[in-house]
Amino acid sequence: MKKKIKGIAPMIYCFFNKENKIDSKLIIEQVNKINSMGVHGIACLGLGTEVNKLSFKEKVNIIEIVSKFKKKNMYLAITISGEKYSDQLKLIKVANAHNADWLILQPPSGKKLTEIECYNFFEKIINKVNRKTFVGIQNAPEYLKSSLSTKSVLKLYKKFENFRIIKGEGSAKVLKKIISEYPSDLKVFNGRCGLEIIDSLKAGCEGIMPSVEFTDLLLEIYKLFKSKNNKLAYKKYNKIKPFIKFVIKDIPTFICYGKRIYSHRLGLKKIYERKPNLSPSNYGIKKSKFISKKLGYY
Repeated sequence: MKKKIKGIAPMIYCFFNKENKIDSKLIIEQVNKINSMGVHGIACLGLGTEVNKLSFKEKVNIIEIVSKFKKKNMYLAITISGEKYSDQLKLIKVANAHNADWLILQPPSGKKLTEIECYNFFEKIINKVNRKTFVGIQNAPEYLKSSLSTKSVLKLYKKFENFRIIKGEGSAKVLKKIISEYPSDLKVFNGRCGLEIIDSLKAGCEGIMPSVEFTDLLLEIYKLFKSKNNKLAYKKYNKIKPFIKFVIKDIPTFICYGKRIYSHRLGLKKIYERKPNLSPSNYGIKKSKFISKKLGYY
């Protein structure tokens, strides 16, 4: 566990081509763009990567691309999902083979698990994780069917010395209360495209896992906060806050318009979707282009 897991680590988008296959070229270009921003880490296979639409082979392909092209000094976070214990274990082996620094375990999404079912599933998985790799769970009651209570999280913390980083999804107010109940070395990241970044950091979050289209600006805000220049940090944040709120209404909206904003900033003319997906409205397309212009083109 040599790398410090902190700061800004964007979750990559998955791009598809007109044959409905993964567009490796665009994903490589995305990783290179993230490299150029100077962030602390990079993440893949989360909800933003449309992981629920990917085959196992495609998941492996994305892990291979990100691990190969990311900067060596950046940590690699990989979300592990799957309906069965065996599915997640297969993906963990791939992640370990590609030197993942942090594994983010998701509960099975097919049905809502009871607290004990969810705990037992995670416990069984973590038992098989390399002890040199940080592991945590994505505890996101607003976005996932199953989650753990603070009591169950602390039980995993006490049992596994590498269970040290939680990927949360929630308001700064909610996370502040949760963080206050955790030991100081059990770290929490927030997501939600970077919404409430400053308040989340004030609440005790170790870092933020935003979407790519806002990452360069959120990194500036993070650095300003760390240098105690809160006035300028809030000024910059308030300029992009309405844009983040437009994107983060729900996951389909996030995928539909967040990816478009990033693509417009990059100068891409055509985006190919994999179903099921939210079809963009004329208003949404115009709004995405407007936001891209305001954020600035790459």
